[in-house]
Amino acid sequence: MDPKKENTNEEENVEKYFDEENYSTLVVGPEKFTTPKKMLIEDVVGILRSKELSTRDEALKLLKEQNAQQVLIDAIEDDDYTASRHLLVAACWESGLDFSKYIAVFLELAGDRDLMVSLEAITVLEQIENFESKAIIEEAAKILSAYISKKHPNAELMKDIVIRWGEIAEEM
Repeated sequence: MDPKKENTNEEENVEKYFDEENYSTLVVGPEKFTTPKKMLIEDVVGILRSKELSTRDEALKLLKEQNAQQVLIDAIEDDDYTASRHLLVAACWESGLDFSKYIAVFLELAGDRDLMVSLEAITVLEQIENFESKAIIEEAAKILSAYISKKHPNAELMKDIVIRWGEIAEEM
């Protein structure tokens, strides 16, 4: 066998090892072991922290083009990124992606003690236009109403959503 051809085949097949559904791959870096998914999240967080607007805008555009809702949700739910959670949640609405499938995540974040996280989650909830059913709207409104009754600092913003959702539910 020609060694050059053998190397070429190995290089072409390397990508399969980064398929997280079929392989468990760890990437060894200078500081720690990490997964390709974790590396992607770290890259996204780094870009979102960037002060350079054009870089940030390009990242948001790329997230939208790739329908990267799950990447953002994974990052938001990862405790390693708590300090950047407000940026990640903001990226959800800034990207223009549809997060209606993840309404439960944003309902929980709306009640967060970190008021920036709460505010950004409320903004995502305001953007949701597609509801699977009237029951989902009603349940979501109950959750926000509970935060309102507990006098969450962002309660006034939540009231507006509850009113809007009530109108949407009536039309269904």
